[in-house]
Amino acid sequence: MTLETARKSFRQHDTPCVRTPRLRLKPKAPPSGHVDGAWWPRSDDLTTELPDLIAVLSYRLGEIDRVTYNVNEWIEAPAQLTTGGRPVQLDGGHRPPSNTLEVLDANRNKIVLLVVPWYTAPDYAYAIVMSAAAPNDASSVDTLLMISEQDRESRTTATATQGRWESQG
Repeated sequence: MTLETARKSFRQHDTPCVRTPRLRLKPKAPPSGHVDGAWWPRSDDLTTELPDLIAVLSYRLGEIDRVTYNVNEWIEAPAQLTTGGRPVQLDGGHRPPSNTLEVLDANRNKIVLLVVPWYTAPDYAYAIVMSAAAPNDASSVDTLLMISEQDRESRTTATATQGRWESQG
């Protein structure tokens, strides 16, 4: 790699963060577990939270092309967000797993993050983020968030009921 190529590559990802995201990723290695790390946003406003997250994740993935998320966990967001001078597709839906965010680059390489709810107590959130980023951790999202099977079933039923309610007008 020439010096000029390295400079262009750096400039491409050189989007300054306003606030450093509360994020921890597993080390680069063959994937293990359900998530590649965890993120603890400061609010439920995806358009406010994503620019800094994308700036940091672009160092690992390159140019971010798309973010997939569950709409039940965020306030309404547009279908596209421009950050770092580039458009990023925001694919919100009811199907993405709860408490996750999938970030894809232009080549469809992805990082799946556990999203710790923004209102979580700091000590608890820190423990979850650190556990999710442990190199060999293979825990499910529910296990990491310490959500019981009963709570998960209740949450799934509530989401399905809400979806039916909204589809009926």
